[in-house]
Amino acid sequence: MHILSKSTYIKGMQCEKALYMQKKHPYLRDKLSLEQRAKFQRGTDVGILAHEVFPGGIDMSPNSPTQFPKKVVETRENLSKPEVKVMYEAVFQYNDTLIMLDMLIRDGDKWIAIEVKSSLKLSDTYYNDAALQYYVLQGCGVPLSDFRLMYLNADYEKHGPIDVHQLFKMESVMEYVKEREAFVAKNVERLKNVVALPHAPLVNIGVQCNNPYPCDFQGHCWKLIPKNSFLFTTALDEDTLFNNYFNGINTNEKMLRQLEPDSWEAQQIEALGTNSYYIDYKTLYALAPSPKPKSIAYLNLLMHRPAVPEIEGTKPYEEMILAFALQGEHESEGAFVWDCFENHESWKESINILIEKLARYELIVCFTPQNLSTTLMRHEIIQNREVGYKILNLFEVFQNARFFHPAIKRGLTLQRLAEALFPACKLFEHSRIIMEATSNDLMSYQQAKEDLITENEMVAKTYQQFFK
Repeated sequence: MHILSKSTYIKGMQCEKALYMQKKHPYLRDKLSLEQRAKFQRGTDVGILAHEVFPGGIDMSPNSPTQFPKKVVETRENLSKPEVKVMYEAVFQYNDTLIMLDMLIRDGDKWIAIEVKSSLKLSDTYYNDAALQYYVLQGCGVPLSDFRLMYLNADYEKHGPIDVHQLFKMESVMEYVKEREAFVAKNVERLKNVVALPHAPLVNIGVQCNNPYPCDFQGHCWKLIPKNSFLFTTALDEDTLFNNYFNGINTNEKMLRQLEPDSWEAQQIEALGTNSYYIDYKTLYALAPSPKPKSIAYLNLLMHRPAVPEIEGTKPYEEMILAFALQGEHESEGAFVWDCFENHESWKESINILIEKLARYELIVCFTPQNLSTTLMRHEIIQNREVGYKILNLFEVFQNARFFHPAIKRGLTLQRLAEALFPACKLFEHSRIIMEATSNDLMSYQQAKEDLITENEMVAKTYQQFFK
């Protein structure tokens, strides 16, 4: 059996300990978030659609890991069969390293290797995993005329059935992967030696825990770090935090002695120690609506950004409004909820409804990492920039006022804000609502609406606590 794969190689390049844990103690991994699960599924769906660019191929996907050796043999046999023009998920193994290539296309007496990405642009990680695959293909003696990365075309606009030849772009990375072959070979040997160690390598926690991806063994590696450690603050960059920690300044008390007593950084550490929150009230009140609005509505928009455009005239990852919940004094029967869960084609109906309803209020309060004013202008819900003052985005307010609480040490979300301010209230991951709303299940649709209202109620409670 193989020792390395594309995913474990990339993991090992980020952190040797993470690789070792993945191979020897995978049960210690952190629970996969709904957002990550959705990303993996999106990648799978886009990869399958990409097969239509080169149709009629043979799918070499194994049904289980035990079939890898069999599929390696079958893949090699297919290379010599003239009638085999295309293979999907072709399985190769060289030097204890196994890959499954998205597509392999016959090109005369050679082959074109293609790896598919569900993104609008290519990252360093994509180039690096292409280099590993090239290394394995070369080791297996596969004659290549080119190696290409296929990804989504940001300029493609849907008109009629999806045109896969226009939806995808391809970039040759042949020169890059050739240049990296010796580098990859060296790292393959290094990482194989890591896996062979009798115990996990000693690797201190550090910036690699979140770069380029959040590591899924943080729960294990950070278990001895106190939950109120200054390492969880956000006022200082990670390099500064870890440099202090590994140079003897490894307690909150020592770190506080390095800081100005009333500084933002010190206030965050003190909030950790007391399990309370810190906020810059001067900034907060400066951002408060003035004069006090006579009518307020709380708005929660549920946006959907499908990788493959679903609606006529839209592009990859272009947003559409799947639903919204609006709560205000003019909504006499409680929260008003609109959705197009059962028919995404009707999403633009939301625009006129929002224009009519938002016009009745002096202030619209929301919580979103997006710039909601920009979103509403893009869809002509706000007709001009002068009306943008109606929007009070609590996410931006709390960011500017440097809100901090131990619950948000991994980033500010509404779910974490609720945990900080109203521990008795239960919110789910926002990703869950999107999954419910796109599930093609009526019961899930109803749950999505209820969760959307619950989120909006949390926005209202937060605004009222700080501004009323």
